[in-house]
Amino acid sequence: MRQETRISEHDEEIAVFRVEDLAPGQSRMVRVAGKRVAFFNIAGKFYAINNVCPHQGGSLAKGRVKGYVVSCPWHHLQFDVRTGFGTDGGGYCVASYETCVRDGFVYIKMRRQVK
Repeated sequence: MRQETRISEHDEEIAVFRVEDLAPGQSRMVRVAGKRVAFFNIAGKFYAINNVCPHQGGSLAKGRVKGYVVSCPWHHLQFDVRTGFGTDGGGYCVASYETCVRDGFVYIKMRRQVK
């Protein structure tokens, strides 16, 4: 299924998909503004991080999620989906992006969050 994105007038946010398209506990990868972004629905709240694991490129959207931590399916590096920071202290991290829900759509701001 092809994902379409559109620019909103709200601070350059991009509508990515409808809320009902990603149920709680699920994740998915969507191309947004030329980047592969992993989206996670954790207890009804949406999080977005770079989909590509910095170790060897595994898809984080295909990883196992426990709480707020996703494990890369290839070599099990772990990242906090709220911040993009690696949990092992080894220095690995991925970009995280702000999301919001409005009018039944999940929106993303493609500016990296700094935490």
